[in-house]
Amino acid sequence: MATVKANNIFRFCINQLNIDEKEAITYILLEDAYGITKTDILLNKVFNLKQELLEGQLKRLNAQEPIQQIVGFTYFSSRKFKVSKDVLIPRPETEEIIDLVKDFDSPKPSIIDIGTGSGCIAITLALEIPNATVSALDVSKNALKIAKQNAEDLKANVTFIEADFLSYDEGNFDMIVSNPPYIKNSEREEMSKNVLDFEPALALFVEDENPLIFYTTLAKYGKKHLNKEGFICVEINSYLGQETKEVFIQEGFRDVKLIKDFYDKDRFVTAKS
Repeated sequence: MATVKANNIFRFCINQLNIDEKEAITYILLEDAYGITKTDILLNKVFNLKQELLEGQLKRLNAQEPIQQIVGFTYFSSRKFKVSKDVLIPRPETEEIIDLVKDFDSPKPSIIDIGTGSGCIAITLALEIPNATVSALDVSKNALKIAKQNAEDLKANVTFIEADFLSYDEGNFDMIVSNPPYIKNSEREEMSKNVLDFEPALALFVEDENPLIFYTTLAKYGKKHLNKEGFICVEINSYLGQETKEVFIQEGFRDVKLIKDFYDKDRFVTAKS
């Protein structure tokens, strides 16, 4: 343990890193891992620091490991969620799902989040819709461990289900929410190393021959298991917006909408039963 001035720590990190946006990443690392804020750096406060730990984290950053996995958490809808290599790191655009679901007026909705990962969607909905009954399904035992820990930490009442959704046929709900795997294997070359090497392929990729397999299954599941006047909201592959919308139209859903995210990309489909 060494006593070091904050500005020296900051400069050391910048000199050691050879990644894009290294200043922004350094600020995140120092604040989230060590509680050293930008103000502390400006005031050049003194901190006790484990040099070897910091050096190891910088090596991991240089290997393109996501900062969220290095510090062990990220933020979603202003809440802190634990993450690991077993779950997809929540993206800012996914937060828009929360508002889309909340806009669907239902006094005491029963909701299922399919492919819950870290639990960020299910837990946020449970906290922001207090009268809701929320379930969350995932095929990954390790992902569910993270999700359950997040629910416990955030004091959210969520029922977790370990199952393969492609063969799941249980329950009745007012709302279905899902951010399923939707990236085609052929799109891997467009992905950055920090995603390909450190996030779970199970939560990301589908076969090129059947890229809408989860949406087809979601639509069929919804027609069977959504209550009358029910609602479904899914995140989608922006390259397959119209095709995904058509899946729900063909299955007989009403008021099917293709919605853009704040990057102006096709990102969500909503529909009513």
